[in-house]
Amino acid sequence: MKIFSDDGSHLPSLELGGETRDPTDQYIQRQVRAWALLPLFFAVLLPWLWVYFAFTYDLRKDLPFLALVVTHAGLTLIWLGRRRSRRLLTWAGIGCYPLAVALCLLLQNVL
Repeated sequence: MKIFSDDGSHLPSLELGGETRDPTDQYIQRQVRAWALLPLFFAVLLPWLWVYFAFTYDLRKDLPFLALVVTHAGLTLIWLGRRRSRRLLTWAGIGCYPLAVALCLLLQNVL
């Protein structure tokens, strides 16, 4: 009869995930997700737009493709760094974006 005599305090709460959700925690999680999607904009949309404009307006095509390769490599490094929880790999991927800009600006002036 000991099973039925306790007060039931050992039961888990019935809320989602077993823990209370604070509105500030939800706001912070939305902000983190928004910042996590920012590399997708720089690695996918901008280089492809540059390639599109290069073909549309008959501009140089080597620099947009270089930017496309470097930014997609950076996106891959960020993805691998987050997957494997390697902060250095993630920062190396983020560093590919300024590297792509610097390379393209430098090569634009040289070539």
